[in-house]
Formats: sequence, structure tokens, C-alpha cells
Amino acid sequence: MKGIQSSGKVVYFTSMFPYIVLTIFFIRGITLEGASAGLAHMYTPKVEKLLDPKVWLDAATQVFYSFGLAFGSLIAFGSYNTPKNNCVRDVILVSICNAITAIYASVVIFAILGFKAVSNVNKCILDNKMILWKSGYFSNATNVSSINDVVYNSVLNGIQNKTSLSLRECTLSKELDAAAEGTGLAFIVFTQAIVELPGGPFWAVIFFMMLLSLGIGSQIGILEGMLCTVFDIEIFKRIRKEYITACVCLICFIVGLIFTTGAGEYWLKMFDSFAGTIGLVVVALMEMISVIYIYGHEKFTKDIQDMTGIKPGPYWQFSWRFLAPTIMVVILVSSIISMVRDPPKYDAWIAELGNTSKTPYPGWVLAIAISMVLAGVLPIPIVFLLRRYQCWKMDFNIHEGSIRRIDTTVSTKEMITDVDYDDDQDRYNELGIYDDDSDFEDYLGPQLNKTNITSFQIRISE
Repeated sequence: MKGIQSSGKVVYFTSMFPYIVLTIFFIRGITLEGASAGLAHMYTPKVEKLLDPKVWLDAATQVFYSFGLAFGSLIAFGSYNTPKNNCVRDVILVSICNAITAIYASVVIFAILGFKAVSNVNKCILDNKMILWKSGYFSNATNVSSINDVVYNSVLNGIQNKTSLSLRECTLSKELDAAAEGTGLAFIVFTQAIVELPGGPFWAVIFFMMLLSLGIGSQIGILEGMLCTVFDIEIFKRIRKEYITACVCLICFIVGLIFTTGAGEYWLKMFDSFAGTIGLVVVALMEMISVIYIYGHEKFTKDIQDMTGIKPGPYWQFSWRFLAPTIMVVILVSSIISMVRDPPKYDAWIAELGNTSKTPYPGWVLAIAISMVLAGVLPIPIVFLLRRYQCWKMDFNIHEGSIRRIDTTVSTKEMITDVDYDDDQDRYNELGIYDDDSDFEDYLGPQLNKTNITSFQIRISE
């Protein structure tokens, strides 16, 4: 409720608890039957998937989600760092930790999915044996358990029309390929595997506690990026932060109720497929262009050198200027072309078949999806035009806002306790902020009048 001052303490739990749970599942998972099969399936590459633009879009989205890119959370939390913070070290450390965590979690997931696949294959074989035994193919067997696998395979291979007997294909590769993704992986497949473990209720409780802590941790970061912007809006400055935070959380809660309806799974899939994919790539691309090509990579490099004392080398320059923008443009263009050529589909439940089927989205759903993408992208050109041409009367204090954000913002002012205010006072005096003369008015820009300057001086003196 109070921003980073209180959320920072919560993050200690939400970030460490999932690692504890993952370690518990890792120790348990690698000892299960079929864990090796799951890990072998995980590390078996499918090169043909690299030609699918959706795979690259999903990969980019996953990177943005795991790093918090294009959400504003990194910018919000980074604003609390001191000017001399070693941001290069933080970037490398976060990248390494994120990669290790992803591999670690994947090992845990695929080990348990391998166990579930082996269990499903055994159940499938048992069901087929029961069908064949009742059909008279094992006349010498007294019960199903007495039928060994050699006899079963020989009989099964001799049957030409397996469909007429409703026999299923029981292969480990098919079960592993049928593993779900997204919410289906977390709430269906993985949950079914946990239930089959000895002591299932215990594993289920800590698993869903882990999901809860991950959700809370992600929500704290996303909300902080949004609330920092809300707190800086002039009309909200007189309202206590707790009230603003409560209202924003309440609105998000009300919007989230749509996911609890009967069609909630479809809404969640649509939000996940559109709101957090193309829009994120566009926002990240715009951030890259604005920093590297508009602000200038030379200035950006000098800023990092002033902070860390080390000038970024050729690798960073090449990545900023060419590699990252090219990758994002290729992913964005190829994904849009792929969606136009092959309209997006969702997994619709077919009750008659007892399974899901790929079904194209209706036209009105695609209209909502496009609206969600535009809602996250259009503010960028709209605000640019408003600020560039001063189209909006309430947008007259751009220069004041830029100067006011040099040191801190309203959201960080009460939380920074180690700032040397004497040094800040000397710096402001050197700029002449307390001298009400024409030079200061010229410094702030022609958009500010005497009233703006007085209010600006009051905020600085506070």
C-alpha cells in the first residue's frame, strides 16, 4: 500500500519461497519413475519449430515477462537506485539468475511430466488389456494382471483394425507431446501429476502456495510501474498513496472477475495471446528507438560510464543499435504476417469428443483483441503528438515535469531516506532556483509562468 517501502519486505518472501518449493520438487521429481524420459524429451531439439513465428513471439514474450521488460516495473524500481549504482553488474546478475532459474524450473517440470507420462502409458496399456481380455483375445488368462507385456504386444500387433475395439495408442512420446501449456500446464497437467504422488495433498498445498507467491511478486512489480506514473499526475498528488493503490487494485480485481466466469479460460487465453504479446514487443521497440536513436547512444553510453566508471564495449553498442531492434522488428513483422495468413485459433472444448479442437476466433473477439493491442500501443504516438505540438492545455508543464524528475518523483520522495539534502540544496542554489528572476524563467522554458515557477519552488523546498 505504501509502495516500495512496504512491498520490498514482501518481495523477500515472494522471491525466496518459490526457490524453496522448486528445490523440494526437484529432489522429489528426479527420483520418480519416468523422470529421465521427461528430461530426455526436454533436451531433444525440434529444429522445425524455429520456422514458426509464433514460437519466436512466445519466446520474446516470455523474456519480457521474466525480466519485467516493457512493463515499466524495471524503470520504476530502478528509479530508487543511487546515481552511482552499478547497473551493468545488476543487468548481468539478473540475466544469469533468470537463465539459471528458467533451466532449473524446466528440469523440475519435465521430470514430473515424465512421471505423469509413464503413469498414463501404464494406465493406457492396462485399459487396452482389459478390452482385449473381455473380447476373448487372452483366453488362457484368468485376470488382466496375469497378462504379461510380451503376450500383449504380440496380440496387439496382430490386430488390423484397432479402432473397432476402441484401443488407444499407448506411447511415451505421444503422452509427452500432449503436455499442455500455459494455465493448462499449471492447473491441469501438473496438478494431476502432483495428485498421483505419494502424499499428494502436501505437494498440492505447497505448489499452489508457490503459484500464489509468484503471482503476488509479479503483481507488485507491474503495479509499481503503473502507480509511479499515477502518483506523478497532478490531480492525484493530494490523495494519499494508500487510497490510490487501493482503488487501482480494486479496479484490477473487478476486471479480473471476468476470468472466473464460465468462459474465463477463453478470456484468459485471449488476453495472454494478444494483450501481452504484440503490444509488449512494440513498446520495447519504441523504448529502444527512443533511447538509442532519439536520445542518442553516445549520451546513453556516457550516462552508464558516469554511473559505473566503465564505458560499455562494442558488444553493448552493437546489441543496442542493431541486434536488438532487428530481432524485435523481424519477430513483430513475421508474427503479424503469420496471423494475417493463418488467423489465430483457440482450443475449444468439444463435449462430444471429450477433447479440445483448434477453432478460429470469432470476428467480434478479434475486434476486442485488436482493441487491447491498440490500447497498449496508441498512447505512445498520442502523447508524443500532444507534447510535440502542445495540443492539450493541461500538457503545458512538460519542462517543469522533466526537471522535477531529475532527482526524485512524488512516489519516491517519502521513501528515500539516505539522500544528502544539503548537497541537493547547494545544487539547487547553484542553479538559481530560489532567485526569482528572468534567467530562471528562461531556464525552465517559455511554457512556464510565474505561478508555475512558484509552485515548482515550493515542491523543491519541500
